[in-house]
Amino acid sequence: MPLPARVTQDMRMVLRPSMLFSSAIYHFVMTVFEIVFVERAPSKLLSLTQVRYRSFASLWAANGEAMSATMPGHLDSLLRNCAGLVLDVGPGSGVLLSRFNPQEITAIYGVEPAEELHAALEQNAIKANLDGRFHALICGAEPNSLIPALHKSGLLGDGMADQGVFDEICCVRVLCGVPHLRETLQSLYTLLKPGGRMVVCEHVVNPWRNEGRVIARVLQALFTLMGWPFFLGGCELQRDTETYLREAGEWSEFKLVHVDPRDSIPFIVGELKKASKPTVSNEE
Repeated sequence: MPLPARVTQDMRMVLRPSMLFSSAIYHFVMTVFEIVFVERAPSKLLSLTQVRYRSFASLWAANGEAMSATMPGHLDSLLRNCAGLVLDVGPGSGVLLSRFNPQEITAIYGVEPAEELHAALEQNAIKANLDGRFHALICGAEPNSLIPALHKSGLLGDGMADQGVFDEICCVRVLCGVPHLRETLQSLYTLLKPGGRMVVCEHVVNPWRNEGRVIARVLQALFTLMGWPFFLGGCELQRDTETYLREAGEWSEFKLVHVDPRDSIPFIVGELKKASKPTVSNEE
């Protein structure tokens, strides 16, 4: 006899983050073990941030493909419609590169700070028929890291950081872990051409006041207190990313929908289009 839908939903709400959290702790412990007993370099543990990012890279290498088999909402069609010059923020090991249409892509710049993932990232770019047009950048999305990397790549010239250069910017499961989110989104908005599109697929704080659930919101707070951001590369379960996106700049279109809003890991999925002609204030 099948379980009632409500029971199944409640089990998923608890088990999904629990399994991911347990796996993250396992990879952190194994990373420490490898550093101490295999590499015999315990001094590396003094750089705790690097240890955390290395363990998260290990977690993603082991689970990223399975976690990307089915993506929330209509993300696949959004990625398939990307065209021109694209900035892919946080592509990880590149498991989603196959969702792009290579015939429509001029070039993709992949912003990935985890150097351990770059080998797989380059391989997946080749598999997706993007070889020669995919450029991996070892940097973060925050402007003090991204802008110098784009200058170094030759894409940005002097004074071009304040001008839009990308036709599309894709943020897929990455803004949860970006430091200084407001500043980062404002910078990404600036890098987008007028009329350009931002594709978004991000897990967010549970919308418990309307279509979400209080218990799901409580679970988010509980996992955070247990160390979710520490073990999952800075990932935040409780970010109101939609509000930050709205405040990043002037959009001519802002189309985001909640996917699984009653879950403990709900998503917002959709597209935003930068205003072609930003409103000019008449105030002096």
